[in-house]
Amino acid sequence: MFQKNEFMAELVRRELTVKTVAQKAGMNAATLHRKMNGESDFYRGEIEKIIQFLGLSGADVLRIFFAEKVA
Repeated sequence: MFQKNEFMAELVRRELTVKTVAQKAGMNAATLHRKMNGESDFYRGEIEKIIQFLGLSGADVLRIFFAEKVA
């Protein structure tokens, strides 16, 4: 499950905007916002582009994109 707050924290730490990340992932900002809000799913290629652009480590990738949903 995608962790929006963790993702936004990474962007703040790196002084990046959602628009910049969206462009690097090949989508517009509105599309990324929908994906961040859980209205649509990320495609594998989009995740790979974001990981590469941000230079995320394996632990960060798991924490942001693949966190377990806890009831």
